[in-house]
Order: sequence, then structure tokens, then C-alpha cells
Amino acid sequence: MIRLDPRTKIALLLLVVLYSALAESGWTECVVIGVILLTGVLTGRVWKTVRAGVAFALLWLFSVCVLPRLGGVLHTSLLVWLGLVFKCYPSCMLAGVMIGTTHVSEFMAAMAKMKVPKAIVIPLAVMFRYFPAVKEDWQCVRDAMALRGLRLTPAGFLKNPSGVIDALYVPMLVSASKAADEISVAAITRGVENPAPRSSRLEIRFHVWDLLFFCAYVGLVILGMRG
Repeated sequence: MIRLDPRTKIALLLLVVLYSALAESGWTECVVIGVILLTGVLTGRVWKTVRAGVAFALLWLFSVCVLPRLGGVLHTSLLVWLGLVFKCYPSCMLAGVMIGTTHVSEFMAAMAKMKVPKAIVIPLAVMFRYFPAVKEDWQCVRDAMALRGLRLTPAGFLKNPSGVIDALYVPMLVSASKAADEISVAAITRGVENPAPRSSRLEIRFHVWDLLFFCAYVGLVILGMRG
């Protein structure tokens, strides 16, 4: 498994965002998704990255094989929706790899080396902790719904919409608000607002893999601009 410097991951994400902003939709999107898929596999986030790659492949096949055969409002609506999805998908996919393979301590150490202001670092550190906490609450709510015979599916929602809303949205809103407060208090308790320079036992530095990945993503941006 390859470990990339957190600063490299941020640079890669910015390059993918730049590609999405400048490149036109086309076959180069498949190349970008393939490189991101390889990045996720090599950095240890295998299953979720492969699943995201398969989802993109299905959407791409649908846009190539099925969408041209449709007509009218349905064709226009799906064309606009898929265009937005294809623009945002690479950035979201790489962001998932970045968040899933970066520990908060590594991120904080990298930001300290970059001398990023704490007004930016603290919200980002809380965000890294927030999504895993909300995910755990989501799994608990889903298990509780299953015990009550409520299924989180389109059919289950149509069968009992008020029950699904009461059992899902209300607990998730309460737990999300509570998780945000708890994570903020925990961060303050651990001295995240301490104005003194932050020390770390982690060794944050660039390696050969960081340079290779950076050059590969720069090549993707150039390819997208020419394609």
C-alpha cells in the first residue's frame, strides 16, 4: 500500500477540479476515472473505490447506449443531469479517496507544515471527524428502522412515507447536530485552538510516489484541455 503525503492529495484534488472546470465532456473522463481508481486501489481504499468506478461505468454505458435512443423531455432532462454528474464525479470520487486514506493527525501535521491559518484548519479537521460519526449514526438508525419493519427503499417509502420520515430524518437531524457539538468540544479539549506551534510525531514529507502521482495528474489536466 502506498502512502501519499496529505499535501499531495490536496494538490491532486485541485488538479482534478481544474480538469473538471476546463475540460469538455468526452472519453478523457474515463481516463481520469481510471487513474483515480488506480489511486484509490494503490492507497488502500480498494472496495469503495472499485464500487464508485463500477457506478461510473454503468452511467457511462447508459449515456452511450440508452440515452441516444430516448427522446423528448426525458432525453433532455437525463442529458443535463448526466452532464452535471460527469462534471462532479471525478472530484467527488477523489475526495472520497482522500478522506478515507488520510488520518486527522496526518492532515493537521501537513497543514502545520504549510503554515495554513487555524481559521481554515479547524473547520477542515472537524469535517474529517464529522462524516465518520454521522455514518455510524446512520447505520444505527437504519438498524433501528429494520427492527420496526421499515425499509429504506423506494418501495418502503411509498408504502409508509410518514413512518420512514419520522424514523429517518428526525433522528438523523438530531444526531447530526449532536455529533457536531461533541466533535467541536473534543477538538477544543485537545487544544486545537492553542496558538503555539503544533508539534507532531508523524513524519510528513514527500516521496517519489508523490512526484509520480502529481506528474500523472498534471498530464490528465493537459490531456483534458487538448481533448
